Amino acid sequence: MTSQSLDAAFTPELSTLATHRPADMQAPQWAASALRSAMDAAALTPGTQLVEEHLAALLDVSRNTLRQAFTELEAENLVQRIPYRGVFVIQPDAEQVRELFIERWAVESAAIGLAPLGENSDARAAIDRARTAQARGQVPQMASANQDFHRALVASARSQRLNRAMSRILAEMRLIFFELSHDMGFHAPFIEKNAELLALVEGGQREAAHRALRAYLDLSRDRFLQEPVL
Repeated sequence: MTSQSLDAAFTPELSTLATHRPADMQAPQWAASALRSAMDAAALTPGTQLVEEHLAALLDVSRNTLRQAFTELEAENLVQRIPYRGVFVIQPDAEQVRELFIERWAVESAAIGLAPLGENSDARAAIDRARTAQARGQVPQMASANQDFHRALVASARSQRLNRAMSRILAEMRLIFFELSHDMGFHAPFIEKNAELLALVEGGQREAAHRALRAYLDLSRDRFLQEPVL
């Protein structure tokens, strides 16, 4: 595994996060959440070594707290411990991709079943951002907007548990996206598929929306598996 460094541009944001820690959130869970957010933002990429001393200082937590956060992230398949080397952001393999899409289906289909009728303004805004990014040739922004669309789709169910599950899923998805971060051809077709899916959800066509989501996720999974996932 090739060791990489934490994105320097995101380092100040991690420090800022330390000043906005929710009072009702335990430190290990909060540290895990902060690192998950860094993965979702592509600041922590596959192969990045998570150096305890550096991250503990950035997040203003003890190294023991950070180790507990690592344990939580390891259980979520986001990091791995390599004996005598340290803790690294995981590099997903094909089996992890398959399992992740099974979980995405469970979470997103549940959200569709619970989504209220009517416009989802956050999801529509994400689609607009994706179209703008596509017109400008900004592939990373397209990928981020796609993530935001699925986050908004799940958020419409108004379930904290589904939201937490989706947050973890999107962090894992970002690790898979890493090798395709500048592939316009991969991301572009999903913009209009998002729009079609959203129209079904907003219109209360739940059965059709579930079928569309199933086809969408199968296509996305298969396209990932056609790429070299190591």
